[in-house]
Amino acid sequence: MKNNLLILLFCVFSFFGCNDKSSNNLNGSNQPGQTVSPFKVSLKFIAENNDDFCLLYTEDGTINFGDKAIWKGFEGSKNEQVIEFLFSEGIVPTQLRLDLGIKPEKQDVILKSIIMEYNGKKREIIGAEMGNFFRADESNCKFDSKTGIVSANIENGKRKNLCLYPQEPTLSQEIEKLAK
Repeated sequence: MKNNLLILLFCVFSFFGCNDKSSNNLNGSNQPGQTVSPFKVSLKFIAENNDDFCLLYTEDGTINFGDKAIWKGFEGSKNEQVIEFLFSEGIVPTQLRLDLGIKPEKQDVILKSIIMEYNGKKREIIGAEMGNFFRADESNCKFDSKTGIVSANIENGKRKNLCLYPQEPTLSQEIEKLAK
């Protein structure tokens, strides 16, 4: 009789224990898509000198880049490396500008790819396709999207800054796809 009672109690506890676990999943605590990950832009590149990159952004659809910027320093290398720009929670940019180095001794940068991620969605822009989304600030630099080489214009013996502006409608549409 005692054995039957123990078996009955074990079955009851097992049954209610399983129901508790399944009810936790129904309340959304473990369901994917409930938390929004921040917007992130990563650059795969080669730059041989130590420098700083800056990602400027707008949230109003214009290219009037002001003080909304994320700075990242890196150590130069002959090998490909990745730098990540993580936005504050709740910020989804509408346009992006890449400033690829600010130091006077800057050299050419080889941009391999641009990766945008938001809330589990990812878009990697590689090779010549980068030219569909970004263009050189021609007063400062040249951008060969086929090779990824961004090279500075030289004025009065000084290298100008490497700046890539958005191809406005194309980039904003791609960001919108990620944000949906």
